[in-house]
Amino acid sequence: MDKTDSYLVGIIPEYNFRFLIADCSNSVREVIQRHEMENSSANLTAKTMIAAFFLAGLVKEETMISIQLEGEGEIERVMAYSDRSGRMRGMAKHNQVKADISDPTLGIGAGIFRVTRWGGVQKLHQSITKLEETAFETNLLNYINESDQLISFVSIYTDIDVRPIKACGMIFQALPFTTSRQIDDLMDKISNIELDQSQIFSGSLDNTLRLMENMLETKADVLEVGIPEFYCGCTLEKIKKVIISVGQEEAYSILEERGHIEMICEFCREKYILDAEEVRLLFIG
Repeated sequence: MDKTDSYLVGIIPEYNFRFLIADCSNSVREVIQRHEMENSSANLTAKTMIAAFFLAGLVKEETMISIQLEGEGEIERVMAYSDRSGRMRGMAKHNQVKADISDPTLGIGAGIFRVTRWGGVQKLHQSITKLEETAFETNLLNYINESDQLISFVSIYTDIDVRPIKACGMIFQALPFTTSRQIDDLMDKISNIELDQSQIFSGSLDNTLRLMENMLETKADVLEVGIPEFYCGCTLEKIKKVIISVGQEEAYSILEERGHIEMICEFCREKYILDAEEVRLLFIG
């Protein structure tokens, strides 16, 4: 039986950094299965989902984060959402792209990297940075540096070819009043780590944390633990609101052509079908 997803949030007092370490393998697998994803499409969607959780999970407020990649490559578009507790979802416009092994972008290409922060249903802030033709993690760090202006280190490990798949990662961010020496010391220690990602994330998150403590030669304080999960949030009521928003004329035109309205959620692939009477009731009163 697969292990439950998990995450740890804490601080490293010696370096004045906060961290989030997460295993989102089951949540990512759910998305991959629902969308019948393969290859680079699955890999990039997994990384984007974890990144959305990183950005949401290190804030105190209950915030929803969306990351949208829009590129010139075959995948074209990837989107992921996560809230602070790791309730996440994701999708790609093209689900079975197999990028060339020399393509560091995993098939998305150059374009824009868009991050939106939501408070409930209200859009709080949106930032756009350039999506460079480089690794996803580098683009994520570029966004953090340009938009949030926070010193950070990111590692995301995904392997969609093993069973069960692996989708894990960690992010370190400097807290206010972190000194240049603390930043340099931590980055020096990280740069000298000899283990590869598959070794660091091979066991439980507790094991990963102990490895990091040993390699950084310090102790970390865990402040929060939790369980990430796939979560869409679509409902029949929301689908009805979408139908109302397209207008009565358009809705009735679809009814005349098909006899019903069928909608599929782009994130969870749940199918909603409303018959003619159900649709007409939406426009009464």
